[in-house]
Amino acid sequence: MWNPFKKKEEDVQPPAGASSKEPAKKESIEQRIEREIDSLPGMIKNKLKDPQIKQRFIDIAKRMEKDGVDFKSIRQMKKWMKAHEAELKASQAGDIPKVETFVHEGPKIGRNDPCPCGSGKKYKKCCGKDKI
Repeated sequence: MWNPFKKKEEDVQPPAGASSKEPAKKESIEQRIEREIDSLPGMIKNKLKDPQIKQRFIDIAKRMEKDGVDFKSIRQMKKWMKAHEAELKASQAGDIPKVETFVHEGPKIGRNDPCPCGSGKKYKKCCGKDKI
């Protein structure tokens, strides 16, 4: 299909210092992602500057490339993501630390109960006054 916005090969200028007869070197995934990140809106760009998120993004892109996904086709990328959804979520779950619930040891002391230190005062007037 003809695309009027696509540059013709003779219109594309080689990078500075490279001759027009030399074949262009293929960009690595990291370079392509870095270039794409720079073209994104600020809010998304800031999130992708986080090294962990960026590395995860690069790892997924490498897997997609290995599986032969065309990055210019959004349909192929969505199809690949849907097919690998379960394993992507599982690998992401391993990165997030689990939050553990704090469990009190021993019986709960009410504020009007006698203080366990043995002073004879109420807990709220003795050891519990700093915990309000």
